[in-house]
Amino acid sequence: MKNAEVRLLLRRVVSAVTLVSLVPALISLVSMGVVPSRYLWVALPLYVALTLGVVALATRPKLRWKGVIPASVIMAMLLIAVNVSMHLTAQATTTFLSSLQQPKTSYVEYSLIAKKDKKVTLATARTVGMITTDNTYREAVAAMASETSARPAEHRHLTSVMQALTSGTTDLAAIRTANLALVEENAPKMHKNIVVLGTFKVKTTQDQTSDIDTTKPFVAYVSGMDAYGDIDDVSRSDVNMLLVVNPVERKLLLVNTPRDYYVQLHGTTGRRDKLTHAGVYGVDMSRQTLADLYEVDIPFHLRLNFTSLVKVVDTIGPVRVYSAHDFKSFQKGYNTLSSAKALEFARERYSFQSGDRERGRNQQRVIEAIVAKLSEPQNIVRYNAILAKLQGSLQTNMSSEAITKLANMQLDDMKRWSVKSISVDGRGAMQQTYSMGDMPLYVMMPDEKTVQTARSQIRAYLQ
Repeated sequence: MKNAEVRLLLRRVVSAVTLVSLVPALISLVSMGVVPSRYLWVALPLYVALTLGVVALATRPKLRWKGVIPASVIMAMLLIAVNVSMHLTAQATTTFLSSLQQPKTSYVEYSLIAKKDKKVTLATARTVGMITTDNTYREAVAAMASETSARPAEHRHLTSVMQALTSGTTDLAAIRTANLALVEENAPKMHKNIVVLGTFKVKTTQDQTSDIDTTKPFVAYVSGMDAYGDIDDVSRSDVNMLLVVNPVERKLLLVNTPRDYYVQLHGTTGRRDKLTHAGVYGVDMSRQTLADLYEVDIPFHLRLNFTSLVKVVDTIGPVRVYSAHDFKSFQKGYNTLSSAKALEFARERYSFQSGDRERGRNQQRVIEAIVAKLSEPQNIVRYNAILAKLQGSLQTNMSSEAITKLANMQLDDMKRWSVKSISVDGRGAMQQTYSMGDMPLYVMMPDEKTVQTARSQIRAYLQ
């Protein structure tokens, strides 16, 4: 075979690969649904025409103008790279959106605990203390039967169960694993004297929210869980922020509610509780409790934990965050923070006279800094890598279709968003709580004036 024939064959192979790679790229881009239709109808025909033109030139046996055929081959190879990149980006977006979806069913883990100094096993235990006000109490009793034959002893709250275990009234206690953090925080001596003998899980059904028109104003709840590791883990809700989104006017209102806010947990009566404790009963409890507090429908939630924050900043690089105070290693003004420093900045509250109020404001500042960093060109280029690393770090009950519509709307006109942050206030007090019973805990008694102001601003954004 002559050299000219070999070169022609190679050019035809490159051209064929160009055409073959074009088809899945276009299908993936269109099916992704993020890019506005008006752009696709203009760009895709031009792109197809360009590809066909390049292929036609590359497959010509001879051409009068020297250098055109080699240039067309180089262009064809570039188009292959673009097609592959387009396909991978669309697939990464689809996979990421799927990974965000909250599962229809989840599992609540319970721990079977005993006193360290008491020689008891799951086989020898006769009684096990359990909380009857737990909304999965009956399911927990049934699931526990496969772990121990101990007879359930009924208690109204966590403190009562733990006191019965400590006094020896019961041999074991079966409590939600997430409640161990409450015991450690509020009764550290008691926590040091217990040992976990086993665990079991109870299957529950998540609240499923039907799609709403995300071209109209809506409210979403952002829950920052006080935990590392798997996003599915149930834990206290350390960050409790409402995103009031007006997509038409491109306005975003961030409403922060302090973790110690003394509120009536949704569906309960009697004693109120710290807002952070609502997370122990699931993200829907926190979302519905805030809906009750602000007298507004909150159809969506976005759930993340501290691991999520670290992954976000590790992926996009250091963020520039404003601090209103000098504290620890942070200076008043703007600070460039690594993931570890951003996490420390967002969690600190003891350095401030206003405590959790200032922490809430700092958490809002970190979110604003992350949004700003994500808008930088270098992070747009690293789009695929960012999505891949963030999989499993976020969870929401907003459908993929609703998220896609929001992205489509933003890309359609690229309007800037105006962001406003507010926080409700209160005064410190010692009160008994729904979760811990008679044990007085530090809480923040709501300032009704600031709550009413927040309600009014939320309503204004939803107009």
